[in-house]
Amino acid sequence: MNRIKKLIACIVSLACVAVLAVGCTTSSSMSYTFSVDNGDTVKVTLDTSDKYKMTSDVPFTISQDGKELSHGTFIQGEAYEQYANVVQTDEKAVLLDSGTKDGNDYIFWCYDGKEYNYVIQIAGSNTGMILGNPVSEETAKECFNRLTITKES
Repeated sequence: MNRIKKLIACIVSLACVAVLAVGCTTSSSMSYTFSVDNGDTVKVTLDTSDKYKMTSDVPFTISQDGKELSHGTFIQGEAYEQYANVVQTDEKAVLLDSGTKDGNDYIFWCYDGKEYNYVIQIAGSNTGMILGNPVSEETAKECFNRLTITKES
């Protein structure tokens, strides 16, 4: 019976350690709030785990471990539709994805096999964002997925 109690105590201890280890994981992020020329205020938050960083200037840069990956800048809201039209009509543009993330509509395309671009319409605003990446489709997606973009009141 003593062995069973010791075994149960050991299992309970291991389970507690596992729960504590999962509960202690932390996420890190950085945010900048940008005042856009049209009067909108936009907050951009980046998940900075895995050594990702973002600059505060415009155009802003997203890098990982010192390597520049993506560059972002703001556009007027109506320019979103213009980019959507170019993606559909320019033979050098290949649509890779489109949809909605965090309430923001987006289009993702490759231009001339060299540049991976997102155009994002920021919900509730007259502002969009271009996020360009000359490195790879994978790093473009990773940068985009790490961002949370919101219009501030």
